[in-house]
Amino acid sequence: MLNLEQINRILIIRLAPLGETVLTTPVIRALRQHFREAHIAYMVAPTREDLVSANPHLNEVLTYHASVPKLIYQIARRKFQMAVVLQPTFRLVLHTFLARIPLRVGFETNAGGKRLLNLAVSNNTAQHETQRYLDVVRALDVEVVEDEPEVFVDSTGIAWVNNFLEKRKFDDGKPIVGLNPGAATLYRRWHPANFAALGDLLHETYGAHIVITTGPREGELADQVAEQMLYSPLIVSRATPMQLAALLQRCNLYISNDTGPMHLSTGVKTPTVALFGASNLIQWAPPWDKHAVLARKDCPFLKTLSSKAWDAHPDRARENLAAITPDAVMEAVEKLAW
Repeated sequence: MLNLEQINRILIIRLAPLGETVLTTPVIRALRQHFREAHIAYMVAPTREDLVSANPHLNEVLTYHASVPKLIYQIARRKFQMAVVLQPTFRLVLHTFLARIPLRVGFETNAGGKRLLNLAVSNNTAQHETQRYLDVVRALDVEVVEDEPEVFVDSTGIAWVNNFLEKRKFDDGKPIVGLNPGAATLYRRWHPANFAALGDLLHETYGAHIVITTGPREGELADQVAEQMLYSPLIVSRATPMQLAALLQRCNLYISNDTGPMHLSTGVKTPTVALFGASNLIQWAPPWDKHAVLARKDCPFLKTLSSKAWDAHPDRARENLAAITPDAVMEAVEKLAW
């Protein structure tokens, strides 16, 4: 195995949705702090480039190729010395082997176990997701100083959000609060009526501008919330990941179901209230001080079931979210320093 002190070209790989990509960013920072002069590249899934494109700890961002020959060539010609594979997928380890990267570090894979890995790490999901990723760099004896995610906004994103808010008179000094009523599965969504009541409470109490963020296929959901509000909110449903990051960075507070934008909000250091009804709190709830997590206290499943296992318990998930009231969210908001 190569002497780690000789490593100066590193490839990180994680093909992930928005939230999980954000949660890998402490790995980037830890590697940069240890390998200060190295060329560090990150290969992400298509459309995820924005989440790491402005990260100052990276020299390069690569996009995963569906064509395996093109992918292998893309990796091989860069002559990486170490691959850090942040998902237990044997196919990705095989790609780095075929690209002749001599040092391959990552999780034991679902299909291949420790095969083709020089250093295999146990895939321990019984901890927060950021810690699971950081286990890989700890196995290299890389010191982890900070474990909080970080997402950087580029000048284009800043210019976009400045123009966007100025046109809508949202740059008047009043607080901006974002609400995110969407989630990948229906049973992870707090009821639109609750978001509507909460939006009105926030406007009445703090004079806040209310912004509703949703994905491009969730526009109808945003309308459902807005139609039930006394106050007229701003709906944002077609922002790119970089534009959304820029917008969330300008928010004073963000209140969201357990979904990718919730993690993005923590990554841009916006105080965030996360609403959990059907995810493992240990693995996914933000543990950092500036954020708050609301979940039903008497549901043991919230600390035992995996995200996929919740598919068998949608009614319990809906009950959990129904137990969270707009007044309870307001109490959490009042305790946050925002």
